[in-house]
Amino acid sequence: MSTAGVRLTGLMAAALLVVACAGPAPPPAELRVETAPIGADTRMTLVAGPDLKINARLKPALELADGTVLRFDSPRLTADSAYFAEPPWAQLAGSRRIRGTLRASVCRVDELVCRSVTLQL
Repeated sequence: MSTAGVRLTGLMAAALLVVACAGPAPPPAELRVETAPIGADTRMTLVAGPDLKINARLKPALELADGTVLRFDSPRLTADSAYFAEPPWAQLAGSRRIRGTLRASVCRVDELVCRSVTLQL
């Protein structure tokens, strides 16, 4: 095989490895925000599907249309402090419809690599 052929084969193998390691991103439908009134305010809880865990080292954030950023958190974390042991939540002043961009890092329970998920609310 020529040197160019070896180089091309090496590049193709590297590209396949990157694609295989990246894998498909979790569908956003497996991550949702539930809301509940708390007096005059709104509590937003980030709920992951049964096969996902939410990364606690990169706290989920909701950027509202006015530029305000709300961080989701929970006092209960896994033993290694890497994931939320219960759904994280944030409180929004007032009761209004939530408009903004939610960014979170989630992992499938059987994987070590987390992926970024963005939801438009």
